[in-house]
Amino acid sequence: MCPELLKTRNSGLLKFSFLLILTNKIQNPIIMKQLIHKTAFLFFAIILYNCEGQTEEESWNPELPPITQIGANTFGCKINGQVMVPRDSRVSQLGGIPTGVEYGSDTDYDWIEASDRYTATGGVAIKIPNLQTLKVGEYEVKTIVGGFASTHPNIIYIQATHHQGFYGSIEGTGKIIITRYDDEVISGTFYCKLKNRDIPDNFIEITEGRFDFNKNTINTTRFR
Repeated sequence: MCPELLKTRNSGLLKFSFLLILTNKIQNPIIMKQLIHKTAFLFFAIILYNCEGQTEEESWNPELPPITQIGANTFGCKINGQVMVPRDSRVSQLGGIPTGVEYGSDTDYDWIEASDRYTATGGVAIKIPNLQTLKVGEYEVKTIVGGFASTHPNIIYIQATHHQGFYGSIEGTGKIIITRYDDEVISGTFYCKLKNRDIPDNFIEITEGRFDFNKNTINTTRFR
């Protein structure tokens, strides 16, 4: 029997049992006691079913992490008002399980990729060239149309995926603000408007973005 039909049938039996008890239609006290016990058991079984029947994704209600500069290994933002925090994939691929956050730094640029890999519903990529020299400061994003760091090595940008669409930042709509940058920690905030790579009149907006990474541990941190 399918779960929904079973749930409906059990609900009907529960209502009928309560009706019998309330209207005192059963005179035998032993039968009445048995009915009360069965009704109570059925009641809790239905509650348990409702709780377990809710999928992990249906119960997923993330909140933005606080804005910090301590190397807390956190990331979050809102994409069109919906909170996006990174989660690792649940599926192993060649080379391991894709992680929710990746960070890299060299003499040319620093880059961040963070996404909800569990559902693939959203993600953000950030790149700032010459950050080892620039360090703390406010940096306006530039326009980008597709491609990641290797394609655009010399511009500051934010790129995003959202419900299988690919979006690039629009110049004059946002900033990446680095609040701490040293040998141990990179932290900051960000926001901007982005344009769909394939649908010119489709836009999204990233707001309340924040990240705080310990450079030595962020790439081994698990996001669940």
